[in-house]
Amino acid sequence: MSEVTTKSPKTTIQSASRMTLWLVLIVAWLGWMFDGMEMGLYSVLAHPALKELLGTTDKALIGKYAGYMFALFLLGASMGGFVFGQLGDRIGRVKTMIITVLVYSVFTGLTRFTQETWQFGACRFLGAMGLGGEWGLGVALVMETWPNASRPVLAGLLGSSANVGFLISSLVNWRYGNLGWRNVILIGLVPALLTLIIRMAIKEPEKWVKARERGERPDLRQLWDPGLRRNTIFACLIASVAVVGTWGVFQLIPTWVNTMVGGAAVRERAVAATWMAFGQIVGSFIGGPAAEWLGRRISYAIFCIASLASALLVYQTVTGYNLHLLILAAIAGVFTTAFFGWLPLYLPELFPTRIRSTGEGITFNIGRIVAALAIIFGFGQLDKVFGGSFERAGSTMSFVYVIGLILIWFLPETKGCKLPE
Repeated sequence: MSEVTTKSPKTTIQSASRMTLWLVLIVAWLGWMFDGMEMGLYSVLAHPALKELLGTTDKALIGKYAGYMFALFLLGASMGGFVFGQLGDRIGRVKTMIITVLVYSVFTGLTRFTQETWQFGACRFLGAMGLGGEWGLGVALVMETWPNASRPVLAGLLGSSANVGFLISSLVNWRYGNLGWRNVILIGLVPALLTLIIRMAIKEPEKWVKARERGERPDLRQLWDPGLRRNTIFACLIASVAVVGTWGVFQLIPTWVNTMVGGAAVRERAVAATWMAFGQIVGSFIGGPAAEWLGRRISYAIFCIASLASALLVYQTVTGYNLHLLILAAIAGVFTTAFFGWLPLYLPELFPTRIRSTGEGITFNIGRIVAALAIIFGFGQLDKVFGGSFERAGSTMSFVYVIGLILIWFLPETKGCKLPE
């Protein structure tokens, strides 16, 4: 009897621990999946929504405002990363994640009722704040909870989740796009249900709790201390390369398809987005394991070279909407999205627990600000800057990966290292 009594508590504790690990992963994965779903919905629905709200069929005008809306999303996500990243270090990852999921769900749902372009833009900005904040919190929560050896695969899983969301959004638009953008966008309310799971089942990571018990408090100025300054600066730059490449090169493809096909082009955009999403899922999943196998710096460099090559193939060899375009778009998706399985692994390794959520939020989201500026002054002025040529725009912007190929060697190699306390 005594032997049974002493063993069962240990078994229960271990079982509860495993359950906690999987719940944390599921919650973070779903949060990122819904992030990707909402980004994908907006990517496809922006043009029909703006056509209605602006009351025009002028492609140049609609394209200009679509660029502004993407810029508002990126700026909102950046602001959310800054604000909620710091809040997550102060009050906890779990409490702050609940707030972020509610913010992006509610404002995405409210988009359905907008009557003016400024209202559409405001919902886009505010919803993106929650989405941008959730990114860093999900990373910190998983990486601080799971064992160190599991982190490469987990990074890939987290990265792929957003792209599963992209795939879901493209399938939704493919199947239900004829219902109108106002009805389809209401799907964005679904993530609010996730907050119930988070509130009931998830506790703060032990690493964060112990840091609080030691009296460690986050301070934004700590990112500029001599021991962290270099990491902060160059992490901002390499994350910017990945984000600008995605939004300034890869995510230009659905809009390009719209101009190729003409008319409503609902089905064609959805088909292109579906092929892209399959490539993105594969790429983002392999990002983390590749970083562990090859090393952080070498894998990033390879992603830069492959992204540049695949992007140039798309924009220099495609002459119309056909199978050739779809295959190359999927291949480009593999490489340009591998960074988003790589970043969840590497960024947490650059910052100690007390400032990790803030560091991730700032370094990743600086890239969104840079991408927003590129859209406003580049693709928002597509006719002026590139003569209306998507081929020229995509090809020119793809050389951002050359910058990443140089910058990565200024950061430390962290393969085999534990998360800093």
